[in-house]
Amino acid sequence: MINLVQPRVHPVELARRLPERYRDLPDKLSLSAGAGTGNRSFHATSGDRGWFVRVRNPKYADEAAMEFERDLLSRLAEAGLPVHPPLLSAEGKPWVWIEGACIQVSPLVHGDQFTPGDEAQIADAARVLAGVHKHGRALVGDTRKQWDREDSFMIAFAGFDLVRNLDESGQYVADLNAVAHSIHRFLRELPPQRFWRLPQTIAHGDFHQGNMLFRGPKMVGLFDWDYACEHPRLKDVANALMFLAARTPRRLDAADIRTYVQPMHFEPDWVKTFLAAYEPGDPLTEEEHAALPAMMVGRWLQIRSCAIIKLPAEERLAIFCDGMAKTLQGLWGFRQA
Repeated sequence: MINLVQPRVHPVELARRLPERYRDLPDKLSLSAGAGTGNRSFHATSGDRGWFVRVRNPKYADEAAMEFERDLLSRLAEAGLPVHPPLLSAEGKPWVWIEGACIQVSPLVHGDQFTPGDEAQIADAARVLAGVHKHGRALVGDTRKQWDREDSFMIAFAGFDLVRNLDESGQYVADLNAVAHSIHRFLRELPPQRFWRLPQTIAHGDFHQGNMLFRGPKMVGLFDWDYACEHPRLKDVANALMFLAARTPRRLDAADIRTYVQPMHFEPDWVKTFLAAYEPGDPLTEEEHAALPAMMVGRWLQIRSCAIIKLPAEERLAIFCDGMAKTLQGLWGFRQA
């Protein structure tokens, strides 16, 4: 499903033009639609060979930032992590522009989606994330990609403001009240001064199972580095716990933003598995443990607020408020085993 923010391209024209711009691509490509909620994507094939083609949303198409991302991925790949840098074009760049659209091409990686509750996969995801944070520190201080804090008061309030007057029946009063209370509590508990004092590294920024592939217990691909930048590592840990260590009613579908924002509740054994695998080399500090509930609340409010922009107006209230009060209660009350 193409959502309201994805860039538009003509697949036939794209298949024709890509081999002109990449020496490694054969003359004839077949394109089929891929998944994604911010960028549009395709699978390109020729015989038994395959590539992943991303049409980057303009928000993520700054050229210096894309150079930074390729340098980061090359470093992480050299360290043995399951990341796959984009191919270089004939001009030596990790992107091309075709009819105003920014295109990147990467090797097509085959694997399986994350299996909810698979503790071997949870542990391996934690080890990969620890490796990203360890080796990413080499690029701390690099100014080519600077990214604002996504979990800001204004983003959370924008989502709330978009739907708060739509509840004519009063069905969602408790959920909307919980959001209003949480926004103000979040602002008190994780203001900018505290956020930027937390230990920094190059964070992935969008660490969830929709950006991962596995073969058995091992992760074979970590994708979508649009948000990668110098930020607190706790942001990735918060995402990982919410998406890998909590139950949701439905399995995540990488092509459907609705499945990313389902109500959740934590499974203590999954939380323990993740932290046990992530922390041995560089444990979270006391301050990080203390800030984790607020970080998760901020991430959750941001995810829900951004998700509803991608949906038709008539769906926004129900999606934004679905189980919101109970989920926020669980996030604020999060306890580590």
